[in-house]
Amino acid sequence: MTTKLALLQYDPEPAAVVAPDMDGRFTVPDKLLYIFTGDDYFQKFVTQYHGCRLGHFDTVTKISWVYQIIYHGQKLAVAQAPLGAPAATMYLEMLIDFGAQTVIAVGSCGALTALPECQLLVPTVALRDEGTSFHYLPAANWVPLDPRAMRAIGVTLTKAQVSWQMVKTWTTDAFFRETVTKVQAVRQQGCQVVEMECSALAACTAFRQVAFGQLLYTADTLAQLDHYDPRDWGKGGVFTAIELAAQSLLNY
Repeated sequence: MTTKLALLQYDPEPAAVVAPDMDGRFTVPDKLLYIFTGDDYFQKFVTQYHGCRLGHFDTVTKISWVYQIIYHGQKLAVAQAPLGAPAATMYLEMLIDFGAQTVIAVGSCGALTALPECQLLVPTVALRDEGTSFHYLPAANWVPLDPRAMRAIGVTLTKAQVSWQMVKTWTTDAFFRETVTKVQAVRQQGCQVVEMECSALAACTAFRQVAFGQLLYTADTLAQLDHYDPRDWGKGGVFTAIELAAQSLLNY
């Protein structure tokens, strides 16, 4: 592979031509819960904790509201993360620029090995099979996650007496290009799950010097490559995972 590909030409300059505050400013609490779920789950959680709207970010496809909740006495920002590394990272850049300094993301992943549905997992490193992360860190296969954030999530899960484990995750841009050959290759590199954002978010937060951790729960499974099983998309574990991710912010 040529090293002259445009994607591999890393620029460490922190400033860009377009800034995140192009539509005006508001303040985001320093602890951010970044939730990868549908509108129903997201709104139910925000409503449960009497969330108030702080402001919104507009793109050509959606208006994204940022909420503030008081969670067991602490002020948290809560935002609904969009699917995929580019959009999720763009939104996170805005939230960081507006005040977020500690970020815990929570969302589903696909199992690559024989993991049960709704299994809670803490990624330690992410395989960079997406494009966004290469704009934040020099070219490399892996990006590590923040040790202190991982520890905070682990402490929370242990105290809650739930089953959990640490994993390597494969982050890919292409949901419909998870081929047999690619799945076998990433398994050989130690990846147990697949998702679409972790490596990009980890790279972005490392570049911006912001703490980042992620809590995953298993949804579909690719463990048997001749029989893909969507299962129930991890629906039974959504609210538990969100609560535990929020509690992890308190333990950071």
